[in-house]
Amino acid sequence: MNNYFEFFLKKMREKYLKKRKESNPNKPIATWIQDDIFLDKSVGKSLTIILRTVGCRWAYQSGGCTMCSYLMESSPSPISTENLKRQFDYAIEKVKDLDEFSVKIFTSGSFLDEFEVPEEAREYIFEKLGELEEEGKLKEIAIESRPEFITEENLKNIRGYIKNINVEIGVGIETFNEEIRNIAIHKGVKTEDIINAINTTKKYNVGIKAYLLIKPLFITEKDAILDAINSGNRAFEIGCSRVSFCPATVHKGTLMEYFWSKNQYRPPFLWSIVEILKNVKSKNQDRIVMCDTSGIPTKRGAHNKLNCECNYKIKNAIEKFTLTQDIDVLDIECKCKKYWESFIEMEERNIVPLGDVNLSFE
Repeated sequence: MNNYFEFFLKKMREKYLKKRKESNPNKPIATWIQDDIFLDKSVGKSLTIILRTVGCRWAYQSGGCTMCSYLMESSPSPISTENLKRQFDYAIEKVKDLDEFSVKIFTSGSFLDEFEVPEEAREYIFEKLGELEEEGKLKEIAIESRPEFITEENLKNIRGYIKNINVEIGVGIETFNEEIRNIAIHKGVKTEDIINAINTTKKYNVGIKAYLLIKPLFITEKDAILDAINSGNRAFEIGCSRVSFCPATVHKGTLMEYFWSKNQYRPPFLWSIVEILKNVKSKNQDRIVMCDTSGIPTKRGAHNKLNCECNYKIKNAIEKFTLTQDIDVLDIECKCKKYWESFIEMEERNIVPLGDVNLSFE
């Protein structure tokens, strides 16, 4: 069954990969500056760089995760070390006039994977960041990786250039329910691998930011809430430096889109996200709990009733909460909350997950 599932995912992936277009190999996929919260809870500017690489090894090998389409943004042609150096140099120019900032470097897979980012390119980037640290400009560094690439060798390499400032590695843990992670999400990551990665990073004073998916495929809204709360609390218990919740968005060319198009999946309600954030933050008051708002409030992203004015109110409140960690900003009420409650009740009676349904809640 698992082999057939992987075969199906790979075939689906291959179909959409044919639609990829060539892009400038010397420019990153995207780069921007935004307000951000640092580990010491101060707020400042961060530069995000999404490097253009050949893409995620896991997606090529096994079809990847059921909700992810980031491989579509990768390059269909080889990307050289020199290309990656030029991408970084292009992006870092954006912060030349800032006195203090953090840098977040992402790819469509794992920054620490030699398949995507050769060692020479990583060392070049870390060397440049080390120079910014010496100048007193660099506040923090964040990268992303699957746990199997978080090795002693890679961490030694990082700390060889970045001496004292906070370094965090974002890991797509998604959930601490291993059945959901490896079947519903098809992550291919054991909880044991995550714990080993955390123990390794502690030796080098490097943090793990836990990315947790809100509402994977094949589970109900109620179970999605309970799973996210449990996973957020568990992430802090085992030593993650912060938690970043990622409400599911329906990406093109994914298994999630396949079920969504058949009205057999609905992205999470914003009311569910508010409940999750309140619960996890209340239990971990001294820790940083974040939430991405990409895709909110579109029909493919987290939303309540699409025509309800509370959608943008809650989105703004979530963004404010992420920066301030003030749980009170999430105290929002709207009559459509009854629709959410009715949906959960109906879905639980129905047993299987539902798409959007018309319910009376007046």
